[in-house]
Amino acid sequence: MKILSTLLLFLLTGSAQSAGIDVSFSAGWIKQLPPIVPMRAGYLQINNPSALAVSIVALHSDAFEKVEMHETMMADDMMKMIELDSILLPAKSQLELRPGGKHLMLINPLQTLNIGDSVPLQITFSDLTTQTTQLLIKK
Repeated sequence: MKILSTLLLFLLTGSAQSAGIDVSFSAGWIKQLPPIVPMRAGYLQINNPSALAVSIVALHSDAFEKVEMHETMMADDMMKMIELDSILLPAKSQLELRPGGKHLMLINPLQTLNIGDSVPLQITFSDLTTQTTQLLIKK
């Protein structure tokens, strides 16, 4: 079912990406944690000014072994974190990846991260085009 959903999103948004949709990313940051902690949470503001919906389907950073998309939600009276296959960006929308909601999980840092450093984040859309933004390491 996940493959079918991803394929459908690709078919629906692929031509939109090729038409030059310009999604923008701002205020990206990662909370600084002690080096022994294997995971970090990342946050970001996303703006899709286009009249067409687009989807983020993959993320990569050379500073981490793996980057995943997650959402924190209440289920069975407990807060749970669920991995997402994609993040849909509706037409003319803004989305904030933030604590307690949708966010990035950056797994196993591959380098020392200091406050004030920034790391690149490559974002892949459903048509396989990519954009890169920076995530600032903050206290």
